Amino acid sequence: MSTLAVTTDTVLRLLRELPPRERLHVVAQVLPELERDLPAISSSPDFWDGADVRTLAERQSVQPIKSFDALLGGWPDDEPIEDFLQAIREWRRQNLSEMGVG
Repeated sequence: MSTLAVTTDTVLRLLRELPPRERLHVVAQVLPELERDLPAISSSPDFWDGADVRTLAERQSVQPIKSFDALLGGWPDDEPIEDFLQAIREWRRQNLSEMGVG
């Protein structure tokens, strides 16, 4: 049996060429087959009977914040807001390019 090497980009490009309803139809047909290939997940009843928030915080050594300013992040007060917004846009672009999107 020969194996056809197809990249994710190729598959997405071909899907995008289809009309939206046909695209959904293809995904609906393929999804059950993809799910069959996934490893089985054992459902543990302990998952649903998990610890309360206080217990989880204790296990993870979470401490209460001592200063509200600690939640505000690290952008300097004397920097213009436009610089902050530009930095956010750049970080998002970098993140998308690392994920192979866009």
